[in-house]
Amino acid sequence: MGSTTILRGFKVSVAVLDAFLTANGLDESRGTPPFYHEHPDKDPISALLYKKIVSNAAGAAAAAGGSTTSSIDKNKFRVMMPSREGLPSFVAYVTYAWFTVYAHRELRMDEDLPAEIPAGFEELRKEILSFADPSRGIPETEKIGEEEGHMGLFVVYTHDIRGDYWPPWVYERNTGPFICDQCDAVFTGTISWNVRQDHRIEVHGVKESRDPFPEG
Repeated sequence: MGSTTILRGFKVSVAVLDAFLTANGLDESRGTPPFYHEHPDKDPISALLYKKIVSNAAGAAAAAGGSTTSSIDKNKFRVMMPSREGLPSFVAYVTYAWFTVYAHRELRMDEDLPAEIPAGFEELRKEILSFADPSRGIPETEKIGEEEGHMGLFVVYTHDIRGDYWPPWVYERNTGPFICDQCDAVFTGTISWNVRQDHRIEVHGVKESRDPFPEG
């Protein structure tokens, strides 16, 4: 079904990103987005980015007389690629803040997309962009000119299974048992969520639809 992600980070050509990946022992992406659900622990690109961030931040902390990198959130750093059926991606985005929208959601900039760049991220950006140097031999036609490494706020759609995203409340409705929040009734079975909702509405007069559609 795909997904839409709003992110902070930088834009880079797939050619330059792939050069960085192969130099670090990973396979080229060739413009194929990583599987959304494999981030952060099962996606080798995410793991590489986090390793680089931690190393960069540790070096900066040591130079400043500190030592801790425990506050670095590995979930923030990933590669997102725009895609549509039949259209390969030639650009990628390396994130330091992001969230994905299932259908609708309030945009809380300070909470969801803080502008402050985390320690170690600028060093990562420079390292990746070093592969755009002409000495690396990447044809200019495969690069994105002045947009290479551009930092900003972006919206990215990733098509089909590669971008497949389901918010937590979707999974929660397919588990059970469910307990009525108005009484002690317990509901089990494959449609227990819907039965619980019917019970709340019909027995307790709850003013809520049978299938509420929360943000996410």
